Amino acid sequence: MNINGEFIPSDVHPVIVKSNLMIPIRTLSSLGLSYSWDTPSQLATIKNKDGNVLKITVKSRIAYKDGVSSEMPVSVLSKDGRVLVPIRFITENLGYQVQYESIRKMVFITSKDYKINMNVFDQGDLEAARKVAISLPLIANFKTLVFSTFKYHSYRFPNGKANTYMFSDSYTHTIVEIKDGKAYVSAQYVEGDRSNFAYKAGNISGTNTAEPVFEPFILNPVYFSLNQKDLTTSSTSYFEGEEYKQSVSSIKVYSDIIQKIPNNH
Repeated sequence: MNINGEFIPSDVHPVIVKSNLMIPIRTLSSLGLSYSWDTPSQLATIKNKDGNVLKITVKSRIAYKDGVSSEMPVSVLSKDGRVLVPIRFITENLGYQVQYESIRKMVFITSKDYKINMNVFDQGDLEAARKVAISLPLIANFKTLVFSTFKYHSYRFPNGKANTYMFSDSYTHTIVEIKDGKAYVSAQYVEGDRSNFAYKAGNISGTNTAEPVFEPFILNPVYFSLNQKDLTTSSTSYFEGEEYKQSVSSIKVYSDIIQKIPNNH
């Protein structure tokens, strides 16, 4: 989950109930929402910066916004000591925008006044710029491939650049270009036999990677990958001249996949 451009950690996994994503209510504190809990009544009270108050109760679908009742699509849950709420209903009723990105299976929540800082792409800090790049929801103007998204995420950036990258989940590969503050998907593919494509979509006309859309990723790209064994560390790989270098870092939030590389690669 990404809130106002920042990936948010959670100690309880979100769940899906009848196509509704349920998230721990405490993870919304970074939006400026205040939260109180009454144990005897199992009542949660949420208040936004504008003073709107939303009251919800565990195992109930009825919510009260400023005293007016409405029905949620599913009931509030309690899981491992945390209250889980239907994210779209809660955030939209308190004045926030919600976008679900199907390629990486991520939820993006933004305040009405939130604007991403795109100046970072002109300031020479590649680590910061790359973190901003992966924090933008992906937009595709074509029908994307619809395979299940695996958890083994990796990002490939051109050497010395942050405004384009290739995202992979170890099966589907997605090429992204950053333009005018948005992340546009230009192409997708799945590798097949003899380096040909088994499936493809978007700006790909041929049968393999010998096309202009792949050129930025051919010469000594930089790799950032979640380690598949534990998903709690990330590997950074790059070439320093002819020497291949690799380092491993711990992961606290999703954006920690991106690490600083010497000599601004």
